[in-house]
Amino acid sequence: MSQLQSLLQTLSENEMVELNTLRLIGKEKVVFDYTQKYRQQELPGIETILETLRITDAHYYKINSILLRKCYEALVPGQDAALLQFLKRKNLFHLLRHEMLFQDKKSAAKKSKTELEAFYLSCFHYLIDFPYKYYDKKLTHTFGQKYLEHKHNRRESDSLYIKFHTLFSEINRMAARKNPRKSSGINLPELLKYEKELENSNHYLAAYYLYRSICSYYSYYDKHPEKVIIYLEKAMTLKDKIAFFFPVDIHIFLQLLYADALFNNNQVKDAEMIYNAVFKTGVNENMYGYYYHCEQYILVSIIQKKYEQAQLLMDKVFQPCIDNKLDIYATRGAMSYVKLYLSNGELKKASAYLNTAKAINEKTFYLPFDIQLRVLENIYFFLKKDYDFSFQLATRNMKFLKAQEQDDIFKSYMQLWRMIIGMINSMNKGNKLSDELVKDYNFLNKRYTNLYCGLLEQLYLQAIKEIK
Repeated sequence: MSQLQSLLQTLSENEMVELNTLRLIGKEKVVFDYTQKYRQQELPGIETILETLRITDAHYYKINSILLRKCYEALVPGQDAALLQFLKRKNLFHLLRHEMLFQDKKSAAKKSKTELEAFYLSCFHYLIDFPYKYYDKKLTHTFGQKYLEHKHNRRESDSLYIKFHTLFSEINRMAARKNPRKSSGINLPELLKYEKELENSNHYLAAYYLYRSICSYYSYYDKHPEKVIIYLEKAMTLKDKIAFFFPVDIHIFLQLLYADALFNNNQVKDAEMIYNAVFKTGVNENMYGYYYHCEQYILVSIIQKKYEQAQLLMDKVFQPCIDNKLDIYATRGAMSYVKLYLSNGELKKASAYLNTAKAINEKTFYLPFDIQLRVLENIYFFLKKDYDFSFQLATRNMKFLKAQEQDDIFKSYMQLWRMIIGMINSMNKGNKLSDELVKDYNFLNKRYTNLYCGLLEQLYLQAIKEIK
C-alpha cells in the first residue's frame, strides 16, 4: 500500500471533493487517478503498477511523494501543527511519523526556540501515544530529549515529567507483550520507591504520571482494582496544578478514568452515573483514550441491558474503525459487538463480528485481546450448545496459556477454562455442579463481570438448566 493510497482510504467523500482542486500535470494525474481507482481495494504488485503506468520505480515513488504533499496542502491549508493533528485524527500513524520527521528537518532552522519547544513537546505526545504496532521507542526518546533541550527555563520537574510519562507509556505498552513483567523491566517496589522520592515535592506532572503508572501496574501486572482507585484518587488531587499542561479538559478526562476504575471494581451503577454525565456533556474525539472510554461506556450499557444505547454508540464510533480496519480500535469495536450480540442472544451476528475481530488481531497481535477473543469464542459455542467443540476449545486454550510461560498473570483464565470444562463434564454425566465448581463460578463471575458483561452467568444458568 502506498502512502497516497493510505491517505485516500481514510477520506470522506467531501474531503475527496477537496482534492478536485489539485493542479496535476502529466504523470501526476495518471498516478493519482490510478491510485484513486484502487482507493477501496488492494493495489496490484509494484511490477504490475510500473508496467501499467509505463514509469520507473524511482519516478513512481517521487510522484507519490509530490502527490501526498499536494493532498496535504488541499486538505489542511497551512499544514504544520494542523496537519499533524489531521493525521492523528485519521489514525495514519505511519504518515504522522514521516511528517514529524519531515517538519523537524524542514522547519528546525526557521522556528524560534519557543516554537521548537512547542513542536517537540507535541511530537513527543503524539509518539508516546502511538499504538503498540507503530511505537518507536528510540524516536520517542529522541523527541523527548529535543523538547528538554529547547525548554525555556528548564527545571528538574521537566526532566522528571519526560521520565515518568515515558515510564507510564512503557508499562501500558508492555502489557501487549507475551511476557509483560519481564519485558517491562519495572517492578512494584521500584515504583513505590519513586513515590517515596516524590513525596512532598512540587514535581506535580511527574507525580501524576507516576500515580498513573502504579494504576497501570495494578491493572495489568498485579490485579488489585481497589488500589487502582486509591492511586487514581491521588492523581485527581493534582488536577488543578497540572490542568495548564493539557490540551484537553483534564477534569473530564479524570472523571472518565475514575468511572473506568469503578467499573473494573464492579461498581457498575456508580460508573454508569459518571459516564452518563460526562457523555451527556460531550466527549471530544481528541480526548485521550477516546476509543477506550467509549468501549467502557458501551460495556456498562450492555451490562445494564441498555442494548440500544450501546449499539448507537458502537455504530457511531467503532463501525467506521472496523470498516477501515484500524487495527486495535477495530478490534475493540468488533469485540464490543460480540459482547452485545452474545448478551442479547443474536448469536449469528456475534459469530460474524467474532471472525472479524480474530482476523484483525491476527495481523496486529495484542495478547490481552487474543485472550479475550478465545474466551468469547468459548462462550459463543457454549451458548450455541455445541458443547463438544467448546470443550475442545477450552482444552486448547489452556495449552496455549501454559506455552506463554506466564501462568501467574493469566491464572484466573486457566481457572475459567477449567470451569467451562467442568460444567460440560457435569452436563454430560447429568451430575449437579460441584461446590468447588460453583465457588469458581462465583469468583470468576465477580472478577469478569465488567470485561465479559455478565456472560459467565449465562453459561452458569444454561448449565443448570441442561442438568435439570
